[in-house]
Amino acid sequence: MIFMQEEKNISGISENLSDSIAEQKLSEKKEIAKSFLYRKKIAISVSRSEEIEKLGLSKQHVTDVSIEIARYLIVNGATFLYGGDLNVDFTEFFADLAYQYKYLSDKEPCFVNYIHFLNTKNITLNDKVTLRKKQVEPILLNAPKTLIGINTEVIGDPRRDTNARYITGESLSDMRIKMSNESDARIVLGGRQKGFTGYLPGIVEEAYHTLKANKPLYLLGGFGGAAKSIIDIISGNDAKELTNEFQYDTEFLISFREFAKDKSTVILDYKELISFFRKHPIEVLSKQNGLTTEENQILFESTNIHELVFLIMKGLQKISSTK
Repeated sequence: MIFMQEEKNISGISENLSDSIAEQKLSEKKEIAKSFLYRKKIAISVSRSEEIEKLGLSKQHVTDVSIEIARYLIVNGATFLYGGDLNVDFTEFFADLAYQYKYLSDKEPCFVNYIHFLNTKNITLNDKVTLRKKQVEPILLNAPKTLIGINTEVIGDPRRDTNARYITGESLSDMRIKMSNESDARIVLGGRQKGFTGYLPGIVEEAYHTLKANKPLYLLGGFGGAAKSIIDIISGNDAKELTNEFQYDTEFLISFREFAKDKSTVILDYKELISFFRKHPIEVLSKQNGLTTEENQILFESTNIHELVFLIMKGLQKISSTK
């Protein structure tokens, strides 16, 4: 089974240089249209976990597997979705990939970068031009309905200010819900579990919204982090990182939870969150993502890039063929 197509020339040759070039582009467009992932929207949730070195791995391992997954998605015609600030390295990596592997004849962006409401005001016209040049479509989100009437022009530090944390949490959740609803599937790996500024660890929340939207989810647990904690929970085991005691470990966080429990868009009680994830064991994931339970178990544990990419593409191909 071959998922990679021949890498495309990005030398910058003018579109009207010759008839042969035009014919090549027409042929290329027909070729991409045949791909099983053509125009499928695949979300990627990735960040480096705090424990990566304890696993005998490095940050580069997470970068490498993320880039390889994104590369396979692009050359097979998919549009991949990511929610990241412009100055985050994964955003830059994905933007560069989108530019390098874009199809010459395809003017549609192959990378969609969602930017939550609080960060949209930081996006300049030059940023937009640069992104579109690299075949990146920035989705600049407006204020979520829950924040209408609240002053969001100047907010404090969400790590110290309750109101700022609420505004940030709503802004991030709004972005993650939209991504999940607009995607066809999501791939999850790594993920920090402390030091975030939203309601939940970002990757945990994105997996939650994906399952809530009944979308296929691919969990890669070999790189530790939040993805591994989710896997532990759905496998019936404990994950101390996904407990109220671990997450609400300061007076500020305890007071914030009390403040936001009747206002928040997402679950703030980790006992309820655990209950939700346990309703989606490996058998349920397998029915949705096109892989067998044995194959999903490999995704849960493997760090082999080629093995992981092969299984993800196999699952995506299967679910694409059944729709």
